[in-house]
Parts: sequence; structure tokens; C-alpha cells
Amino acid sequence: MEIGPYNSYLEVDFGKMKESWRKVQAAAGKRGIIPVMKADAYGIGLAAMADFAVNHMGARVLAVAQTCEGIALREAGFSSPDIMLLGPAPAHAVPYAVEHRLLLPVFRRENALAAEQAAAEQGVIARVQIKIDTGMNRIGVRPGAELAEFLSFLKTLPHVEVAGVFTHFVNATYTDDPQTPVAYAAFVRAVEQVRSAGFAPQYIHCCNTGATSWFRGDEISTHVRPGSLYMGYDSMDDGTNWLGVEEGISWRAFVTNVHRLPAGESCGYCNHYVAQTDRIIATVDVGYADGLFRPMGQGSGYLLIREKPAPYLATSMDQTMVDVTDIPGVQIGDIATIFGYTPGGTLLPLARLQEFTGQNLSYPMCLLTKRVKRIYHY
Repeated sequence: MEIGPYNSYLEVDFGKMKESWRKVQAAAGKRGIIPVMKADAYGIGLAAMADFAVNHMGARVLAVAQTCEGIALREAGFSSPDIMLLGPAPAHAVPYAVEHRLLLPVFRRENALAAEQAAAEQGVIARVQIKIDTGMNRIGVRPGAELAEFLSFLKTLPHVEVAGVFTHFVNATYTDDPQTPVAYAAFVRAVEQVRSAGFAPQYIHCCNTGATSWFRGDEISTHVRPGSLYMGYDSMDDGTNWLGVEEGISWRAFVTNVHRLPAGESCGYCNHYVAQTDRIIATVDVGYADGLFRPMGQGSGYLLIREKPAPYLATSMDQTMVDVTDIPGVQIGDIATIFGYTPGGTLLPLARLQEFTGQNLSYPMCLLTKRVKRIYHY
């Protein structure tokens, strides 16, 4: 494995992801998969993940959050799949989205009109998706009178084509939350309203990662829209892995120093950790500038060295100190696994990190910076 000049590396196992993708497709049934690749494909690498989805798994549509991400995919050579934006483009970015044939979400007169004007100036048709608000109260148009008025306005825009309708559930990571079936019923009404107004959307989707795992009875959608699920990460809050997907990425770094910390002495800035007894500490060659969650690195979790947990003591921008007192034989050059699988096969799941970070599964993945080498294999 060639790491080059990097201090740490993210190993991406596309073999595991293939199996996870197949399990997602089995759960989706007749619905297609729209793989969500926002935030540099959750830190894994946008172009590499798009290559996996399109050229290995047959995806015909991709989803990102921002215009710059969609353009990056086009510039990487992905000219044929539809690329949809899940978040609204600010007015200055709309012409770029139209130029690069990205599907824009619309839900207000302002953003629909911006798409119309950009398309008219370029002499093209802007393809859009209507975002329905079913309770998130983030973006979207509400079913009923508000949607009816918006649909009437869309009919006046000759350079806008409605290619899709979608929504996002509020609590799809909880199977017993009563909001999801209510939200789904509202979405069904909205889709019927769109069709009754004379539109024929190609894409209809409401199931994100959580809902794709467990929500059944979605008869109206053409696609599901998972993010981390096909990468091997089920987002259910109770830790249930409904589809049996297997984690596909591992972040590993290296021990650069091992020494004794006498009782009463400290390590880290501002004497962050003070040893109550003599300890053996190791320095690992990554910090929060690489993507390590700083509050966790300041003493609320652990990484794995020689298959055993090494508790965090203190971290800085580039280096982190851990306690290896109870791990015999630790030496310079040993591999430290921050999450995922150790070289010996021991797993430190991202779900375990949730206990130390208080954040969802996606959070530590999205923190990874360009200083971490990405290594892909099948």
C-alpha cells in the first residue's frame, strides 16, 4: 500500500460497498437508487465515489448538495448521469447550475424565476425539482393552497421543466416516530397535486438513509435517496443495522513517539491532561486539522493500537497524545486506527464514536481533510 508523503490514510473498501449497495437495492425493490455524494462523498472522495456508483453499480443519477459539487462531477467527466442538487442554489450560483445541467430544487417564486431567467439567457431549458415541506421547515413548499399557487406560477415559465418532486423526513432514524407516516401521506398528496396540475415528474423520492432502511409501503416514489447507507453505515439512532450493511472505510495514522509521563506532569496545551500516576503515552501524527473531532481528542474517546483501545489525552492541530500504559510493546511506527478496521481486523465502529462526539455517523466522516490520503480498492 503506497501512502506517499501523507501522515495518515483513509482506506476505502469498495468490495464491502458493493455488497451494501446490493442490500440497499434489495430493500428499495422496484425503486432506483439516487446515491447522495455531498460533502466530498462524506469525506471519501467525490470523483472516486461517483466512479464506483456510475461505472461499477450502474447509477444513472447522482445527488449533491451544492452547485460547486455538481460542477466538480461534470468536470471530472461525468457528463451523462443526471446530477441533482438537494439544497437551494443562491441566486449568483443559479446560472452555473443551469449551464452544467444540474437539477435545481425550487420551492419559491424567487428561485424558480432565477432558474427561468438563467435558462432564457443561455437559450436552454432548466430542469428543476419541486421540494415539498412535510415538516422539516427548512426549505420547501407546503401541500395544498401554497403548492397550488406555486404550480400555477411554474406554468408561466417557458424555460423551466419540472423533472422531480421530493421531500425529506424529519425523524426517519426512529422507526416508532409518528411524524414519518404523516409526512409520507402529505408527500403523496403533494405528488398527486403536481400530477393533477399537468406535470409528469421523472423523479419522485422521499426516503433518505434512515427511511430506506426500514420504511415500507412507499408506492409513489421512483427512487430512494440514501447517503451513508450504501457506504456501509446505517443511521438509525438505536444502532439497529436493518439491512446488515458493513462499514467500508478505515482511517489509520502512525505512532511517532512513545515515552513515560511521570505523575504530576502534563501533556497538551495549557496542561490539558495531568497524570495522577506514571503513564506511558504515545504521540500519533494527526490532529484536528486532519479531521479528528477535537472534543473527542481531548479525552472523551479512544483509538486502537495493536488491536487495543488507547484513550485520548490531548490533541492539537497536527498531533494527538494517547495513553498506552495498558498496551504492551507499543513502538514508533505502530498503526493507530481512528475508526474502522485495524490491519488485524478489529473494528472501531463509527457508531461507537457517536458516544464520544454526540454527533451522527456522518459527522466524523465529513471532517476529514485533504491531508488524509485516500486509498481505494475492490
